[in-house]
Amino acid sequence: MKCILPALLVCIFSVLSCKKLDKLTQFDLTYSSEATISAGVASNLPFDVLTPEIITQSESEFKGHNTAKNLVQSIKLKKMQLSVTNPADRNLDFLKDIELYLSAEGESEVRIAWKYNIPDTTGKEILLEIGMEELKPYLVKEKYRIRLKVTTSKIMNSDVTVKLASTFRVNANIMGV
Repeated sequence: MKCILPALLVCIFSVLSCKKLDKLTQFDLTYSSEATISAGVASNLPFDVLTPEIITQSESEFKGHNTAKNLVQSIKLKKMQLSVTNPADRNLDFLKDIELYLSAEGESEVRIAWKYNIPDTTGKEILLEIGMEELKPYLVKEKYRIRLKVTTSKIMNSDVTVKLASTFRVNANIMGV
């Protein structure tokens, strides 16, 4: 019994130390952008909508977390939320399907988020399904772009501006550790 207690304490200390170390080596990057979905007839055919280029400021973001892009091990999408910003009284019930693709200079485009069979009861915002693709090559660059592949199910009488709020999880080594 006396041998079990010290071993148990060592295990507990190790687990707690690992969790504290994870907090030092993992952090989130958040970005937002807007895109305008043009008014038009409902279509079962998908069409593309591009966001403006999104500036990452990755060098300063990494420095603020005591790391650098050469010490980043992994970046993956943690959350992607789509919400209506204009017109204020509009919701997302006009969407049937949506897919989001990420691209950056020198990198091939990759699908990062999606939602299919969006119900007519959808409100002003939706949380998209996300993939587990490795996104480090895109987020260590100065800028990236998102392409929306949209399929509508209702007639839109006016343009709709949507906000894309993304959270990326970074796993990096800390400088000097």
